[in-house]
Amino acid sequence: MMETVKAKRNGDRLLFLFSLAAFILILLFPRQTGDGVRKGLTLCYRAVIPSVFPSLILTTLLFSRPCGAIERTVGRLFSRAFRVSPRGAVAWVAGLLSGFPVGAVTVANDVRSGRISPEEGEYLLAFVNNTGPAFLVGGVGLGLFGSVRVGWALYLVQIPVSLLVGLLFRPKEQVPKRPADVSDVKNADPVGAIASASETCVRIAGFVCFFSVISSLLSAFIPAGLPLAVASSLLEVGCGASHAARLAFPFPALPLVAFAVCFSGSSVHFQTIAALRGTGIGSFPYRKGKLTSGALACLFFLFFCLTK
Repeated sequence: MMETVKAKRNGDRLLFLFSLAAFILILLFPRQTGDGVRKGLTLCYRAVIPSVFPSLILTTLLFSRPCGAIERTVGRLFSRAFRVSPRGAVAWVAGLLSGFPVGAVTVANDVRSGRISPEEGEYLLAFVNNTGPAFLVGGVGLGLFGSVRVGWALYLVQIPVSLLVGLLFRPKEQVPKRPADVSDVKNADPVGAIASASETCVRIAGFVCFFSVISSLLSAFIPAGLPLAVASSLLEVGCGASHAARLAFPFPALPLVAFAVCFSGSSVHFQTIAALRGTGIGSFPYRKGKLTSGALACLFFLFFCLTK
């Protein structure tokens, strides 16, 4: 008990010191702060919200109800390979089609409805919350590199990487299932789906802008080029990809962009934690899975660049 209280106090002190330091930096570097907010808002209205908002609405309507076709086909193989219920495949498909945070939102909704257990949801999060094709092909590939092929390459690599991470962290036994009568679960209605998607997009914009400001402030202390690109990739995927795209192509630009995309940055991690509130799901397995995903994707493109 005493150790828990001490750890909480230490965490509060670190948060206070970080907040104080950030506040001082905002006062000392107003130009970088303003640039960070503008870059974050630009990223939101150009790439993030156009790809996420309609996807959130449609996936809420489609995947909040029983998805028999997916569960009978992909779900059966998914259940055998990853020792989860067939419903787990729904979150993986939703995440791949729509991008973050749809995979996390689908898992959270399934845990709240009783379709899957918190233990299963915690494991699934390690590899189902991925980047969607709209952001990768349009925003990263075409927008940053002027190449649709680069965007599709990043997206397609993400699929085996996510499955490999799922196998690496696969539980030794079948994940326990929560018995529940899902016949009483209310399916999402269009009005509720639109309202929920709107609230989620506002939260996403807030996280993107905040971490964009932190990334912009770092530019006052970290040299431009590779060091700044690495630091930005750890904070926000869009900023990280933007800085990485300015490096030499294909190396080190492609491996670093692949890491940024599959790691997803602290901004997406915070979005995921926000989506998980009230589910009882811990976020540590998710962060561990995303770090592993980023490392694997980076290694793949590094191998591609060295052998090309």
